[in-house]
Amino acid sequence: MPCRCPPLAMPFQRPKEPLGRLVRRFGLAGAVALAWCSAASMASAAEVVPVASERPSETDATLGLDPIFLNDFESGDAVPWSNVVGLLPLPEAFRATALQLRDPHVFVNLAPLCWDFTDTPIPLTDISFNGNLADLIEGDSDGDGLLDLSLLLLFRPLDVLAVAQRLDFQDGACSFPAATTTCQVTAGSVPAILGYDGLASGTCSPTLGGTTGGYSPPVPTVGAPCFASLAESLAIDLLGVTVELQEAQLAGTFVGDPVSDLGPGLLRGFLTESDADALLLPAELPIIGGQPLSVLLPGGSGNCAAGDDRDELDGVMGWWFYLEMQAAEVPFSE
Repeated sequence: MPCRCPPLAMPFQRPKEPLGRLVRRFGLAGAVALAWCSAASMASAAEVVPVASERPSETDATLGLDPIFLNDFESGDAVPWSNVVGLLPLPEAFRATALQLRDPHVFVNLAPLCWDFTDTPIPLTDISFNGNLADLIEGDSDGDGLLDLSLLLLFRPLDVLAVAQRLDFQDGACSFPAATTTCQVTAGSVPAILGYDGLASGTCSPTLGGTTGGYSPPVPTVGAPCFASLAESLAIDLLGVTVELQEAQLAGTFVGDPVSDLGPGLLRGFLTESDADALLLPAELPIIGGQPLSVLLPGGSGNCAAGDDRDELDGVMGWWFYLEMQAAEVPFSE
């Protein structure tokens, strides 16, 4: 029997409204029925009218451009139509095994010294920025049997030549020790749902002109085969404070066949100066505790460094953060 579709899902096309709106208007069963109805109409038609592809080109990931109307959805809804509720594919899960700030560097005033503690611990302490991240990624300081920091990249699915596929970036609950870890998502955490593209040649998510300070080691180049996510706001814990990065992107080189590791990888995003001023470091940190994050960043109020690493995004002052990342595939259950 022919399928009688409402005007929203006429034959020869998929529904044009975002899935969330369909669910609100028709309920979950109705939304899924519309998808089935549209597909049935297409299959039974004698002639299918071709629709020009609205997918982004392969250069979008290289240039950091945001595709619009991915898979016939509104901008910002990067989930392909096939990935409706109940049909979401099981992810291939990767956990960040290393995260290191490459730009800007962080400085503390130890008059008469201005100390770069990005990699080198502050004298008479064991605190360095990247050392702190490594301790969190590898350790279980509270003895709860879970690693202190587990950032998960959940590819749904993983496709080295992906066009607008889904990637979830989410906090994980991963067992200690790291060498034998198994992971789940942290209860109550909400994923950042990103679209991603894969590239067979070129580079993914390169540095933006004039936004790096020439530090050593430099910001890594993420070469193909690689992936780059679309720009979104992402939250990440740094030195005990939650940092909201705007226009953030994830990128990484696929390693192995099948893929077993990601690296070098990159997390790039913009922190506004006003946000950095408002973020106070935990009081228990020696020397730097209780100070705003901006005091550690060159160009920030009260920072001791001679240079100014501040950048500008859409007329707003702040800093582009570049964090080098490595990740490994982990056993995962939902």
